[in-house]
Amino acid sequence: MNKIKLYELVNEYHIGTDLSCAEAMFKACNEYYDLKLSEETRKMFSLMGIGMQTEQSCCGAFTVAVGIIGLMTAEDNQINVDNSEGCQMIYELTDFMFEVCGTLHCVELQKLEAKNYNNPCHAIVELLAKRLEEILDQHGYGRGKKSRTALS
Repeated sequence: MNKIKLYELVNEYHIGTDLSCAEAMFKACNEYYDLKLSEETRKMFSLMGIGMQTEQSCCGAFTVAVGIIGLMTAEDNQINVDNSEGCQMIYELTDFMFEVCGTLHCVELQKLEAKNYNNPCHAIVELLAKRLEEILDQHGYGRGKKSRTALS
């Protein structure tokens, strides 16, 4: 199994490319976790980058990360209220973002300073990918582990 980390794959798709944070997170997660998500699914997430294209909404990479958690934890026909494990994981990811960045708001995130990065978005998406991978690993959904989706 390749030893590359999720954040490294996200960086390959994000830094120096035309992909948004959301597209980079989607493509990296799809590849890293071998989700086999379709082009139709990618299209669904494609406009979530740059704060839903307006910079006035939630970070697109965070939104995709939440979608990945839902995909990996929800059982078929399960509704939100019944997916307590997925909800807990999203709380953990949200708390992390507020601890580290103070916000999920795209325009505010873009104003943060990030050492060794030309674009703060690159640093934020990298941190988000690292934490997403940690959370999934801690809950038993790491690479090559359990998944409730029929896709894995």
